[in-house]
Amino acid sequence: MPDPKKIQESKNRYNKEKLDRFLVSVPKGQKAEIQAYAKAQGKSLNAYIVELIRADMDKSISGLD
Repeated sequence: MPDPKKIQESKNRYNKEKLDRFLVSVPKGQKAEIQAYAKAQGKSLNAYIVELIRADMDKSISGLD
């Protein structure tokens, strides 16, 4: 059986190498509301936020903004 500690270390190493992170702050209570909306769309909170940012950036780059 794989060692859970080694699995977590591997995940942490992957995340450090492949992902950038930043903190988003919202007023108390809105996280749950946003999370529920994202879930209703079939997405994780992270996927929903990243998709919104990318769509806004794409729109801006296209000159539609």
